[in-house]
Amino acid sequence: MITFFDVPSKLHGTIAWSPINWRIRLILNYKQLPHKTEWVEYPDIEAFSKKHGIAPTGKKPDGSPLYTFPAIYDDATGVYLADSVPIAQYLDKTYPDTPVVVPAGTEALMQAFLDSYFSKWGPYMPIIILQITTIVNPVSSVYFNETRPAYFKTNKSLQEIAPKGEARIQALETVKTGMEDIKKSYDKNGGKKFIMGDSPTYTDFAISAYLLGVKIVFGQDSHEWKEVSSWQGGRWAKLLEDMKSYQAVV
Repeated sequence: MITFFDVPSKLHGTIAWSPINWRIRLILNYKQLPHKTEWVEYPDIEAFSKKHGIAPTGKKPDGSPLYTFPAIYDDATGVYLADSVPIAQYLDKTYPDTPVVVPAGTEALMQAFLDSYFSKWGPYMPIIILQITTIVNPVSSVYFNETRPAYFKTNKSLQEIAPKGEARIQALETVKTGMEDIKKSYDKNGGKKFIMGDSPTYTDFAISAYLLGVKIVFGQDSHEWKEVSSWQGGRWAKLLEDMKSYQAVV
C-alpha cells in the first residue's frame, strides 16, 4: 500500500486542504491505487524527510535546503519520494496498468502551461497564505507566520503583506482576467472535459487541486469561492465537478 503524507487542518468535515498536496490525492484516487494518509505538521516536514532519506525539493530564501510535501512511501518498492511531478511520474512508471497522467514528451509543455496558470494567481497569493494560517493547526500556523514573509522578500508580517479593502478586490479581479487565458486553452480541446481530451492529465489535476484548495481554505460559502466558481461561465466549478469522484480522503 502507498502512504500519502499530507499536512492537516483544523477544519470540520475535511482535514485535507493543501492546494499542492491535493494533486497527488486526486491522482492516487484516479489511478485507483490503494493508499492511506498520514498527517505531519509543517514544522516537522524537514526532520521527517531527512529521517526517511527524502531529498530536498528546492531552496529556502536563505539558500538552505527546502523540504516539502506532498510525499509518499510505497511499501511495494520501499521508495520514499517527494514533489508532485516526480511522484506522478513514479506512479505512471511503477503502475503501468493504471491511466497515465504525465504522457511521454509532454513534460515541458505541461510545466510551461502550469507556470502560466500559477502566475495568474500571483496577486492573490498573500491573501491565500494569510488565510491558510487561520485553518491549519496552531503549530503550523506559527510556522507559516514565521517563515512565509521571507518568500515575499520582506520583513513585514503576512497581515501587512496581504492586500486589503479595494486592493484585495482588485487583486481577485486581476486573477479573474488572467484566468480568461486558461479558459481559452481549454476551449481549444474541442469541447472535451480536460485539457488534452476526455481523460485528465497532470495539468488538470494540478489546476483542480489549486481550485479545490481555494474552495476549502476560504470555504464553500465564501465570497472568494463564489466569485471563482462563477468565473468564465462557471468553467472552474465544472472542472471540479468533473473531478468529484477523485476527491475521497482516506
